[in-house]
Formats: sequence, C-alpha cells, structure tokens
Amino acid sequence: MSDSTEQSYSMVDPRSQTSSDRQFAEGMEAFFAGSLGSNLDKLRTFPKFAPRQALAQFLAKNELFQAILPVHGHIVECGVYLGAGLMTWANLSAIFEPVNHTRRVVGFDTFAGFVEFSEKDAIGSLSYAQPKGLAADSYTDLQDCIRLFDLNRPIGHIPRVELVRGDACETIPKYLATNAHLVVAMLYLDFDLYEPTKIAIETFLPRMPKGAILAFDELNQAGWPGETAAVMDAVGLRNLRIRRFPTTPALSYAILE
Repeated sequence: MSDSTEQSYSMVDPRSQTSSDRQFAEGMEAFFAGSLGSNLDKLRTFPKFAPRQALAQFLAKNELFQAILPVHGHIVECGVYLGAGLMTWANLSAIFEPVNHTRRVVGFDTFAGFVEFSEKDAIGSLSYAQPKGLAADSYTDLQDCIRLFDLNRPIGHIPRVELVRGDACETIPKYLATNAHLVVAMLYLDFDLYEPTKIAIETFLPRMPKGAILAFDELNQAGWPGETAAVMDAVGLRNLRIRRFPTTPALSYAILE
C-alpha cells in the first residue's frame, strides 16, 4: 500500500486489530460467559457487557430515531446482518410510539453475504470484502427474535418488523411494486456496495418526505468506496447537508430539506 492510499479500518477485520483489541474481545467473551446471573439477568444489565462502541452506536441511532419520530413513514434498513440495527429501530418505536401501527421496520438482506462487487467497489480492501463476505444466515434467528419482541409490546398482534430476503437489486423493486402505499421516514444504508445502494436510493428517495433521513454506514470509508459512489450518482453529495456524530465515526446522515 502506497503512502498516498488511505488504509481501510474495521472493528471486525483481524488485520486492523491491536493486541489490546484482541485481549478485550477474548476477555469479554470469558467474562460474559462466567459472570453472575442468568442470560436474562445479563440482558437486563447490558451496559455491564456491551462494548463502548456498541453503546455509542445505539445512542446515535436513538438520536436519528428521535429526529424522525414526527415524520410519517416506514424505516427501511438496507443491510441487516445479525439484526442489531433492525431491532434497535423496532424497540425504539415500541418505546416512543407504541401505538403507531402504521410504521414498520423493513430490513433487506441476502442473509448469505455479498452477491457481487462492481468496478466501483474495492474487493479485497478488507478481509471480508469479497463475494459471500459477511455472510450471516440470521433470517430464522431474527424471525424468532421478532416473535418474542411482539410478545413484549403493545398491539403485538399487528406486525411491525418485516424481513425481505434476497438480492436487493431484485427484491427492492419487487417490494415497491407490491407496496404502492409506501412512505419512508428513514432509509438506513448499510449494503456497503455500489449497485444495491444505488438502487435503494433511486427506489426509495421519491417516497421520502421533507424531514425524512438518509443515513449512511460506510460513507467516506476507503474500504467501501461503492457507497460514496452510489450517493454521488443517485442523489449528489452537493444536494445533501451531511452530518456526523462525534461519538461514532462511521455513521453519518442527511435530513431531507
């Protein structure tokens, strides 16, 4: 790598981890397994175990949610992985707007990793930046999670969380075709790659009113140039007032004006 090339960093790429990072991860695994209390006790005392970075992400996402609380429409998450973001939005909605049955959280994912990389993506920039990278077959696991979530919220008989499995380049247009009523209050972009990100913006942006939020998980990141390219091609950076959070470096957003 030349001095003029920006290095790619990731908390989940072993190549960018320090010895302290590895020591913390190993120590926390052992501490969580051996700590006092049942699994439910541990969940109730989650700040004892959750890494600082995860708490910072949660707080930042809460700020995004508060901003769209008065905005009508669904929350669309593009890239679900293990479901932390999906269930963050679902729980925040259940807490702050428990009877808003018109808002759903819709998550798009292959649940089998990346499909393919375009010439605008940086294949190999990170250890998992390759076809089938970041594969997480979490669809059934999340269905179980959603079922339990519905037991612990008001009007739990009305679905509030929806998973859409498959290549987003195909499933997003199909979803819109069968949901002509769709309004989007927040589009959270975490596909990492150019093609699905561009299709998501082009499809959902016309459905987003003023005050809605475009949120980005990989904007301005050397390992994932496709997200920046997709934003530039689909909407244009100069048309957005992009903001970031001081507590978590990856997450950025724009409120539509």
